[in-house]
Amino acid sequence: MEQTQNRPKVICLMETSVDGRIDEKRWSELYDEKGEGDPDVYYETLNSIQADANLLGRVTVQKHYVKQIFSSNTHTQPTELSAFRGIRKTPELCVVFDSAGLLCYQDDLLDNRSVVAMLGSTIVSEEYLTFLRSKEISYTFAGADGHDCRLALESLYQDFGIKTVRLLGGGILNGSFLRLGLIDELYTIIYPGIDGLSGINSLFEYRGQPTEQPCEGQKLELLECREVRAGVVLLHYQIHHA
Repeated sequence: MEQTQNRPKVICLMETSVDGRIDEKRWSELYDEKGEGDPDVYYETLNSIQADANLLGRVTVQKHYVKQIFSSNTHTQPTELSAFRGIRKTPELCVVFDSAGLLCYQDDLLDNRSVVAMLGSTIVSEEYLTFLRSKEISYTFAGADGHDCRLALESLYQDFGIKTVRLLGGGILNGSFLRLGLIDELYTIIYPGIDGLSGINSLFEYRGQPTEQPCEGQKLELLECREVRAGVVLLHYQIHHA
């Protein structure tokens, strides 16, 4: 399946501990002294999945890539809310969900991929859009609050020609896609370690009411299950939607 309902196909890839937590700095050490090797299983799997773009949340990007926060003395409401296509330097894109426009990029590349900022139309400022255009950074909108994942995918498909994406989290972004039934395949790499502490971020973190069931009507078909090395296990599922 190349794409679904005028949107890209979504393949979620995450690495977790045995108890489903995603803060790798907290995991217990590998039993196998030789370890996973270099490159590790996560990046090997990432590179094996053919896609046009990576999808990341702001918190993940701020943690690993962009530390500086954008600031301005003014906040002007944008009047032009169409997608902006900057200079595309790489075949693959890196789409960052950053509804308020907080990340202060140094240039238009992130992890060697051209950036597309995914914004909230009523939250982001014209000053931030001007900043992005000055860097030739592409942007588009995911509804008023920047959380309309379905609208985001439609824009990526229509405005940027993206047919397949890798959803790389974090847990809150993954949970939003799950709740809307937008994930078509799931790769989970299980690291043979444990976190164990209550409240640590996990693979899916949908922020809803206790009565909600984010995965209701979705069934997982196991396509692959294998130990790669050093006790690291790869699980690959297709998600069927009712």
